[in-house]
Amino acid sequence: MENLNVLQLDFGFEVKPVLAKEKVVKRTKKHKSDFVFDFMDCLASPIIVFKSAWQDSIPKDILGRIKISRLICSLTKEKMASLTETLAYMMPRTYEAPMPTEWVNIYTWLGLQYAMQTKNNGQLEAMKDIATKELSDYEMVF
Repeated sequence: MENLNVLQLDFGFEVKPVLAKEKVVKRTKKHKSDFVFDFMDCLASPIIVFKSAWQDSIPKDILGRIKISRLICSLTKEKMASLTETLAYMMPRTYEAPMPTEWVNIYTWLGLQYAMQTKNNGQLEAMKDIATKELSDYEMVF
């Protein structure tokens, strides 16, 4: 009922027409409270990984960077998981069994993006040799 369209019909009565006033949106305290809840959500939410016997083998540096990458995604209004979080989720799955080519490309591309973010030269050189530089449109949908 915020955006009422008013139509004035003329029935021949002497009445002043009704004017529709534009609603002005004002900021409320809810905006600030949403930021606080989102911030706490980034810091306190559990890290979800693929359920596997290998789930404890994720390196601590990747797990430590997930909260920071969540904060960056929150500040950029990104609603999807961060690349670091996606990498951590997929890692235990890669140890279980061979994956289809598309998923291998996605996983290695995520590893390359992580190595470029952390600027770890040893990882970066190794990832440049094996990772795909760009994902296809089909792989981006996954």
